[in-house]
Parts: sequence; C-alpha cells; structure tokens
Amino acid sequence: MFGRAWPLRAPVREGIVPTWPQLMDSNDVPCTDDVVAKLWLNNEAVRKAIHTARTSLVSQWDLCTGRIRYNHDAGSMIKYHKNLTSKGYRALIYSGDHDMCVPFTGSEAWTRSMGYKIVDEWRPWFSNDQVAGFTQGYDKNLTFMTIKGAGHTVPEYKPREALEFYTHFLTGLPL
Repeated sequence: MFGRAWPLRAPVREGIVPTWPQLMDSNDVPCTDDVVAKLWLNNEAVRKAIHTARTSLVSQWDLCTGRIRYNHDAGSMIKYHKNLTSKGYRALIYSGDHDMCVPFTGSEAWTRSMGYKIVDEWRPWFSNDQVAGFTQGYDKNLTFMTIKGAGHTVPEYKPREALEFYTHFLTGLPL
C-alpha cells in the first residue's frame, strides 16, 4: 500500500504520509461510504455527548480529510511488537479477510516474520456454531487471526464475532 505496508519488506521511510484526498487529488475516497458516520458525527447532540468541539469551532467531521498532516517517523512497528511479546505481553493481531485497505495476507506475513515458533496450527475458530475465521498461535503469547467476511473495521462488519474474540482474548480463554 504505497510502499509503507506492502510488500512486507518494503522500506518504511520517514516523511509526510499522504492522505487519500492527496493521493487521489480528489475528495472521493475509494471503498468508503461515510454518509451515516458523517451525519452522526456532525450532529450537535452527538458531538456534545462525546465531548468534542462544536461544528462551528472546528468545521465538520470528514472520514478522509486533507486538513491533517501526518509525518511518519517511527519506521516499522515490528520491532516494537517483538520487544513487547518477547517480554511476555500477550498480543492479538487480527484482520478481516475482506479488508481492501490492509489485506490479511500482509498482516499474516509480518506476524510470521517475527520468527516465533507455531504452538497452535492454523485452524478455524467458531462463533454461533459457524466458522468465523482462522487463527494461528505462536509462542511468546502471540496470536494471529482472521475474521471471515469482515473488512478493515472488523467490529463494524462483524460485531458478534468481534465481541466474542475480544472477550476470549481479554479473559485468556482459547477460541
């Protein structure tokens, strides 16, 4: 994805990270429909309830705006994941298998690149007696999983499955 996340070993360079509007030279962002979110997040009652500034002070909320400048200066996050998991912190890396923004194959590849031994072979996990995706466990308390039929924002696409795997992960129960 523009040399930052895919392919796996592509260099992550310091500098300005372009937003979709900048990349496309347009405000028409592919693969998104922000009509409902835009209506909800620009509603004054909602803005008050979530303690954000009034629209009149900061303009309206937009899904992908060109008003934000992001300077990438941290490089790859793999070293941070490896540092924390090597100390015993549990980590769950998950991806929707219909994610058009960050394909699960890339997340699976960088998770595998950490070099940990597989302790739970690739297998399906279930929710509501249906296959909900696949998972693989590594030593150092690292787990990778996919969520069947989910896009980039997994809880939005598959709320039941997301609640189930979050609950299992947080309570330390296997799927």
